[in-house]
Amino acid sequence: MNDTPRSGAPETRPRILVVDDVAENLHVLLGILRGEFAVVAATSGARALDIAGRDPRPDLILLDIRMPEMDGYEVLHRLKAGPDTQDIPVIFVTALAESADEAVGLRLGAADYVTKPVNAELLLLRVRNQLELQGHRRRHRQRERERDARLRGHKPLLLLVDDAPENLHALMEVLQTDYRIAVAPGGQAALDLLAGGPAPDLVLLDVVMPGLDGHEVCRRMKAMPGLRHVPVIFITVNHDTGAKVRGFGAGAADYITKPFDIDEVRARIRHHLELSQLRGSLEDLVEQRLAALQQANQALSDSKEKYRVLAEYSPNWEYWTAPDGSFLYVSPACREVSGHAPVDFFADPGLFRRLLHPDDLPAWEEQIRQARAGTPPRAAAPLRIRGRDGALRWIEHVCQPVHDPDGRFLGLRGTHRDVSSRVLAEAQLRLIGTVFATTSDAVVIAGADNRIVRVNQAFVELTGQTQADVAGRDPAEVLDFVLAERLAGPEESWAQVRSGARWNGELLCRRRDGSRFVAWASFSRVDPGDGSESRHVYLLADITEKKKADGLIWYQAHHDALTGLPNRQRFNQKLEARLRQCRPGATTGLLVIDLDRFKEVNDSQGHEVGDLLLGEAARRIAQCIGPDDTVARLGGDEFLVMLTDPVDAQAAGRTAETIVDSLSRAFRVQEAEYLISASIGIALHPHHGSTVSELTKRADQAMYLAKRTGRGCVRFFTRELQDEADRRVQLIRDLRRALEQEQLAVHYQPVVDLRGGAMIKAEALLRWRHPELGLISPSVFIPVAEDTGLIRDIGEWVFRQVAHDTAGLRRQHGEAFQVSFNMSPVQFQRGSTGFADWLRLLQDLGLPGSALIVEITEGLLLNGSLAVRDTLLMFRDAGIGVAVDDFGTGYSSLAYLQRFDVDVLKIDQSFVRDIARQPTTEALCEAVVVMAHKLGLQVIAEGVETADQLALLRRIGCDQAQGFLCAEAMPVDALLAWSPGAVPALNTATLAGASAPRSVADGTPVC
Repeated sequence: MNDTPRSGAPETRPRILVVDDVAENLHVLLGILRGEFAVVAATSGARALDIAGRDPRPDLILLDIRMPEMDGYEVLHRLKAGPDTQDIPVIFVTALAESADEAVGLRLGAADYVTKPVNAELLLLRVRNQLELQGHRRRHRQRERERDARLRGHKPLLLLVDDAPENLHALMEVLQTDYRIAVAPGGQAALDLLAGGPAPDLVLLDVVMPGLDGHEVCRRMKAMPGLRHVPVIFITVNHDTGAKVRGFGAGAADYITKPFDIDEVRARIRHHLELSQLRGSLEDLVEQRLAALQQANQALSDSKEKYRVLAEYSPNWEYWTAPDGSFLYVSPACREVSGHAPVDFFADPGLFRRLLHPDDLPAWEEQIRQARAGTPPRAAAPLRIRGRDGALRWIEHVCQPVHDPDGRFLGLRGTHRDVSSRVLAEAQLRLIGTVFATTSDAVVIAGADNRIVRVNQAFVELTGQTQADVAGRDPAEVLDFVLAERLAGPEESWAQVRSGARWNGELLCRRRDGSRFVAWASFSRVDPGDGSESRHVYLLADITEKKKADGLIWYQAHHDALTGLPNRQRFNQKLEARLRQCRPGATTGLLVIDLDRFKEVNDSQGHEVGDLLLGEAARRIAQCIGPDDTVARLGGDEFLVMLTDPVDAQAAGRTAETIVDSLSRAFRVQEAEYLISASIGIALHPHHGSTVSELTKRADQAMYLAKRTGRGCVRFFTRELQDEADRRVQLIRDLRRALEQEQLAVHYQPVVDLRGGAMIKAEALLRWRHPELGLISPSVFIPVAEDTGLIRDIGEWVFRQVAHDTAGLRRQHGEAFQVSFNMSPVQFQRGSTGFADWLRLLQDLGLPGSALIVEITEGLLLNGSLAVRDTLLMFRDAGIGVAVDDFGTGYSSLAYLQRFDVDVLKIDQSFVRDIARQPTTEALCEAVVVMAHKLGLQVIAEGVETADQLALLRRIGCDQAQGFLCAEAMPVDALLAWSPGAVPALNTATLAGASAPRSVADGTPVC
């Protein structure tokens, strides 16, 4: 806290040591003193003593009394006891105000006493006075030292004047030891000596002398330059008082009467020499004070001029009042604020009081009272005044007392600052703050870095997040918003805000609890214009309910009121968007559906029945398409379907045929059944058109083609796709008739035991002999049956056929004989309850469930649906076995083998085909066999065609085999008469001669 010179030059200002243990007090005193003095600070008594005892020593010490460890009294005592510090003046600065406390300090040697709170002007006056007195003391001590030096080295010069030589001789004898002596035998001789020689320090002058007497000589000597203050002592025998008075009038300092006592002479000479020296000091002091006074007067004059310039050119209304309240000075700025000139206030001291608003008068009077009491000035609340023009203005008033160097109260000096603009701005800010706090819209204020600074209460209520929750976070992170129905993306919008552009749009935002709301948002950047950083302001209005209402209106404008499906306008919008966004190579299908014979029902039964039928038709169509596809109602009995993912000609045809089948089923409306059908036209993008109108036109043409060719059918726009679709459609039609016309048949392929060679099982395989196309492979018609749902009816027929045939086969080949049959995953979709009729059939035939084995694929098990699980569990409970067909070709998993109680694994023929050619395939097959046996499962090899394959399967421990080597699939009548003995490769001797299973000693697990 030390003030040091700002350059290398030595500090010439008086050095003040301030001692106080309170930092705030130190800062106050330093602020008052540092402009005029060099200040050093100490926070304890010990530190103060250390600083005062070292060079450069302070010229004055300001000392607090109440301090811990060592109080001010003890510090003062030690200062006065030290030879190097005893002359340093000490002023107590303390909150103690009792006279007894002040007396203690003064007795201990304190130079002065100042109480807190400190009046700055009074403190400076007292410090200056003490420093000036200290300067006088130092100069006096210097002159004392000079006098002592002169007395030691240069004796004072005495001039003895007497016309009697014996008197001169007597005085010389007595005084020449202590003084230098000059003599004059008469008055004229004395004047001549004084005019041409050094000035004596004292003159001993006889009064009665011939010629010029002592009085005349004294008068003339006092008139001579430089001798006016030389003391003159008359020596005379005259005791007349009047004579002495005349001598004093001539300038004599004293009288010695003859005969004189020599000790008295010495004493009087010494006394008047000291008085002369003191006179000299006083004259020097007076001269210095006069010079200082002249400087002060000049400084005061300069200060007055500076104050006048500052006050008169200041925008503030400055004033100075006398102790009685009258104005001594008023600056010209009063006219700008009040409309009144300075002369108005000089003439009417009560004018300002009348200008004040009545409600603010008590506050102003309190300020005046505190200023007169010496309370440090501070700004109060703005005051209102009514100007000459009647306008109300706000001023900020500060005043403080004025004292002379002696502390006498001279009046008050004050300032009125016009703060009307600031008050109005603050009022506007308060209004803005009120709006910010009470507006129903959520407001977010973020800094230049887009970090939240402030949010209002509406934001808290809207989002559930408080100021503390969101401070310092990005608004996008807090609200987790996404743009709704805007083409500009978030980054583009934020770039607009950064550039200063305003952005408006809808946002989908998230609340604290995770719920969403729609907000109309406004983003903008605000630049204060004062150089400070910009702000980003977000305004959010909750429009969720409005959006719901708008959504309802929009929905009604874009959807069919009867079916709830999109209408033509909405469908065209979605189709156009799909075509615009479609990736290269992607296909979009458009189906135009027209209900056949609907008009007849509508005309005959009325619109109520027709409307109900249309609603049911819409529901059926919607059930036939995927979740990403779209169905719409054009009006009347026409519908549109957009197929998107994935779609090709075959998929579009399958979907259309599904719709035809669904709509061909009877409609039950109001306890009556109605039969209609549908004609469907298909067009594909981009093959048949690139626009909505082109696709619609061509699909419509295809639909009319379907109507012309018999209705209840599907037609493609192009010839190539039409041919393919026709074949599929024809295949579906033929497959429907196949059951009715007994074109389907079940054949059985034997399954033989590889250990004994006996036929122990057979697999039921479906065959379709088309009257025109001949034998059609199951790989061709089974997928079609699954896509169209015909597999359910076919599967039902197959099961009943197999059940009846199995009963006969078991009578022929024994009760242990089993028949396996394949089930499609589609059949499992109806759940376990849909197979109750199967179990009843088995009971009717007296056939145990163990006589049958259901063959399923790995994909069905991996599906893991409840319908699959429940159905398989139902089969298990009924004793029906489960075999996994084509094991190893799918996603093989060991977990499902146990979860679903699988009994048999069937190695796919692709592995069997390569078992004799590739050792790795043999190893894989052997691993499957070992695993299956460890799990308690039987293993059947499919597609065995050579004796080598059979031998290898026997060697790795495979349980059973089927394939062309054994026998092709055959009708049930042929299987009843078939025996393995008819096949040389299957006779017992051959099987017995094959390599036996490898033992544990071979290092491979035994099957």
